[in-house]
Amino acid sequence: MSNHTWAVALFLLLVLSGQTMGAPGKWRNSLAPRGKPGPELTLAQRGETDYVIVIPAAPTTQDQKAAEDLAHWLSQITGAEFPTVSDAEAPRATEISVGRTARLPAGLAALDLGNEGYAVGVTDKRLFLVGGKQRGAINAVYAFLEEDLGCRWYDRWSSRLPNERTLRVAPVPRSYVPVLFIRDPFYYDAFDGTWSLRNRTNAPDARVPEEWGGHVDYDGLFVHTYNTLVPPGQYWQEHPEYYMQTPEGNRSPQQLCQTHPDVLRIATENLLAILEKHPETEIVEVSPNDGGQHCHCPNCKAIDDANGSPSGSLITFVNAIAEAVEKVRPEVMVSTLAYLDTVDAPKLVRPRHNVVVRLCNDLHSWRYPFTCFTVDTGPESKRYREAIIGWAKIGANLTIWDYFVNFSHYSGPMPNMDVLQPTVDFYLAHNVKGIMMQAAYQGFGGEFAPLRSWVMAKLLWDPSLKVPDLVDDFIYGYYGLAADDVKAYWDLCYANKAKHMDTMEKPEGGIRYPMTAPFLSREFVTEGTRLLDHARQLCRNEREQRRVDLVLLPLLYVKLMQGPEVWGAEYRAVLDQFEAIARREQVKYLREGGPDLEEKLAGWRAALEGK
Repeated sequence: MSNHTWAVALFLLLVLSGQTMGAPGKWRNSLAPRGKPGPELTLAQRGETDYVIVIPAAPTTQDQKAAEDLAHWLSQITGAEFPTVSDAEAPRATEISVGRTARLPAGLAALDLGNEGYAVGVTDKRLFLVGGKQRGAINAVYAFLEEDLGCRWYDRWSSRLPNERTLRVAPVPRSYVPVLFIRDPFYYDAFDGTWSLRNRTNAPDARVPEEWGGHVDYDGLFVHTYNTLVPPGQYWQEHPEYYMQTPEGNRSPQQLCQTHPDVLRIATENLLAILEKHPETEIVEVSPNDGGQHCHCPNCKAIDDANGSPSGSLITFVNAIAEAVEKVRPEVMVSTLAYLDTVDAPKLVRPRHNVVVRLCNDLHSWRYPFTCFTVDTGPESKRYREAIIGWAKIGANLTIWDYFVNFSHYSGPMPNMDVLQPTVDFYLAHNVKGIMMQAAYQGFGGEFAPLRSWVMAKLLWDPSLKVPDLVDDFIYGYYGLAADDVKAYWDLCYANKAKHMDTMEKPEGGIRYPMTAPFLSREFVTEGTRLLDHARQLCRNEREQRRVDLVLLPLLYVKLMQGPEVWGAEYRAVLDQFEAIARREQVKYLREGGPDLEEKLAGWRAALEGK
């Protein structure tokens, strides 16, 4: 049998079994645990098993979820049924202990795994999967499935599993506690709670149910909250003094006067009332409205002048509210924004221990989206670096709001994933505890959105992983026999970036660069289209083709945005193909704002007709 015939036969076998394993021989487990393997366990033999899953006699809902998921996926892999029993039953030689059961060895039982950490242990023929207080047991199960067995949940609809009726594994004994408590690839693709749980993100918009361990929850107040805390519609007419004084001495409802005692009282009362309605909330936001500006009244100005930044009066105000919050909800953190006027750390005032400062990377990434702020020489990049260092020096609980998408063109090609690794490394070196990567968050159709979501999720969980390895893991595990062409297109994007760096270091339009940018050349678009057209020909089922179509969609979008005067006779076919894919995949948002697919399609049709 020829190599090609063998590959096709294997692929069809995997498709028929419901699992697409990727390009034969090229997939590598980028998540494989590091360390010395423990004893080899035979979890199943010829579709049968001697193993049971053991949970505590009084299990938490997380213990139950962890055991159910483990039993389900092991059954999918092997065909065997793995029964779940209580640790009140007599021990057996062949057990998988999930959670803090009575079976745990003393060393594992004594580990401090925080809220989300996990540990894997092996003794004789017993496997132990234990975790921290919230999602820990579930994280342990998915760590074992992903890292030791090579299972994958790249997107929210599918799984990639080994097919091993006889399953032998030598797990690596280990423990791990994530360093980031907010791990947020802010893509629509990543908002599904089940996907988030399996891929161990912890994000406000990824709604993991409380019974599964929950998620970082801002319910009630999330960014730019001054109008909610002290509504201008209620107070502005009678109390303009509650609001900011401009440098000219006038009052404006744009922001609050943060030193007015009534403002502090009203804001605190309203925030506590919101918290009472949201007992599950872990973080609340007290932050200025979007658009910048701050109060210049004598009291606010005195604090700001002493601190060398408007963050002085902001942190003073937030600290006072956080002190009140701690008295009634000591577990809740109060978050604010280091953004626009308040990006620089104050010289004197220090954030309280229950205050979180979220620093926004608009200074750098909105201007220079293709380079990393750690090496960029621009003054805005330097200021952003210094802001991170400054907040870290004063001991702030620092989180980051970063930006990784063209907000005017969600589907536009954006070769910036090479920026991800040094960005995260710098953050972690400066005491950052949470990272959000804002991207195509309003709907499906963002450029390489499933890949980018998954790679970001893995790196934010374990920053020691390497982005190129994660990218290869995804491509060769997700695109089947089309993977070589998809990888060639991915490499083309970054080779093309290197070729055009003279115009990409400071692109026209910054992060909102137009689809006529020099790097989106006819040569690049044509070659990329050729590669992906060939990839589509290799697909052996509709699911595979739909995945490749979503990779192709950005190139079709570029052609449509550049117009029929550039792409001539093929423009009509491109428009028809784009519309068919976009409607099938329910792509509604092509840029930030309201749904605009219909508007764009109408405009492109008009351009085609010369109207």
